[in-house]
Amino acid sequence: MKQKKSKPTKTKRPTLKTRKPIDELTASDLSVFPIWEYALDEEEAEDRDETWVRPVDAQVVRKGQYSLTVAAEFRTRTGTTFPGFIGVTTAEGLEIYGAVLLPEAKYVVVDPSNAADRRAAAKSLGTSTKELFPLTYTLRVRVGREKELRTGLIQ
Repeated sequence: MKQKKSKPTKTKRPTLKTRKPIDELTASDLSVFPIWEYALDEEEAEDRDETWVRPVDAQVVRKGQYSLTVAAEFRTRTGTTFPGFIGVTTAEGLEIYGAVLLPEAKYVVVDPSNAADRRAAAKSLGTSTKELFPLTYTLRVRVGREKELRTGLIQ
């Protein structure tokens, strides 16, 4: 007996009213809105908690911002690229942290400070840590008045 092919589920294009847990963000969400923030003032809503995010209507990360989720492109040592996001805070200087890669419906947390987490991230991507790291990122929006998109290295 032939199995029916399931239709791919089509996700709705996000709007400024979109709210979702951060681990449900997709590359396509980030292409529409490259900056997201935690919806902490909405935690009281039914079925929501501190992990829920909402899009920010901006194309630049301004000074004085806390815990933004910012779209980035990541490039492995071997040249493979992945969409994803990285945490950015500009409240007291610039802090960048917490990378997540979003390859083909996966959610891969990259924590370079722990060898086991590095191996788990590489395994999830079907590669080795030597092929994955160092991992280069480029934010998809500018920070403040910077003229260039910010890049960095995750060792």
